[in-house]
Amino acid sequence: MTPRARRARQYTRPLQVGFLVLLAVSSAQAVYWMADEVRYTARVQAELREAYEAQAESARSLLGSGVPWPDVQRIYPALALAADSTTVGVAPSVLARLESARARRLNRYAWEGAFFLAVLLAAMAVVYRTLREQARLRHRQEDFLAAVSHELQSPLASVRLSVETLALRDPPAQRRAELVQRLLADLGRLQRMIANILDASRLAATETRSAPERVPLAESVRAVVDELSEQATEQEVTLQTDVPESLAVWADPEGVRTVLRNLLHNGIRAASGGRRVTVRGTEADAWVQLEVGDDGAGFPQHEAARLFEKFYRVDGGGPARASGTGLGLYLVSRYVELDGGRVTAESAGPGGGARFIVTWPSAARRE
Repeated sequence: MTPRARRARQYTRPLQVGFLVLLAVSSAQAVYWMADEVRYTARVQAELREAYEAQAESARSLLGSGVPWPDVQRIYPALALAADSTTVGVAPSVLARLESARARRLNRYAWEGAFFLAVLLAAMAVVYRTLREQARLRHRQEDFLAAVSHELQSPLASVRLSVETLALRDPPAQRRAELVQRLLADLGRLQRMIANILDASRLAATETRSAPERVPLAESVRAVVDELSEQATEQEVTLQTDVPESLAVWADPEGVRTVLRNLLHNGIRAASGGRRVTVRGTEADAWVQLEVGDDGAGFPQHEAARLFEKFYRVDGGGPARASGTGLGLYLVSRYVELDGGRVTAESAGPGGGARFIVTWPSAARRE
């Protein structure tokens, strides 16, 4: 980030908070203005009625002094004489006009005030939502940086230890082979993480998939299972696959491998310690469905949809769930979405295992 961008970001949040406060003050002023208009209208009405009452009192004095009613009415046209020829009051038509004018004025200011108040409240909602979303994104980015730092440090420290052991101690052949395997595993872990970061950056800006083609699913599953078999053995996880050779999807080949790699990698981590990960493929109605299940850590059901959000990680529930960068399932979702498919997640809850179901368009439908 450039210094100019940092300065702009530094001042953006205070400006947004200040604007939100300004909108709140403006909303309060709009409410006060509406209430003040109601009070002003009532005061004007009361003053008019007092004036008419004064005119009536003067008219009664004139009538008492012998002035004929037609002459009095020419002086005070807003007054009327009752049927008893002695009672003088404000004419009903004048009272009706007063009430009509009061209602029109209140109605006009009520609509205008309500409109401005609605605009101000809507603007406040937008600004508040933006501030909350920025805070949530900033929190996730901080978590992501902490997770990436941790994920980089662990394999790098292991690589350094293995290399130092090989360089300084000249271990026996068996021990040397073990250290080489560990080096390869650590380098593979680093390679996967860097690839995920690069893919996440690339996929965030694209809306179209690249070069879909016929992808034999069983072949792709075998390749990824072979790639992760060492990790599964180290974590005492049994991998079981049941994918018919006839299944083929219409998708980006590299995207399919990335989806399988991330789902199996997550499944192995969740099922570590003697449990099992199963991969099963089926086809129905021109769609191919792949289910990756495990009997491991699981997750709360209400978090199923959020698992595919960028940088999102399930808090708590053991080290297997706390680790990771929060990019793996995001990439799964993006790749499947770009291929015209969908992915869902299910779990019976923490400790109840998990099931991820990916649906791709069948290659048979396109051929």
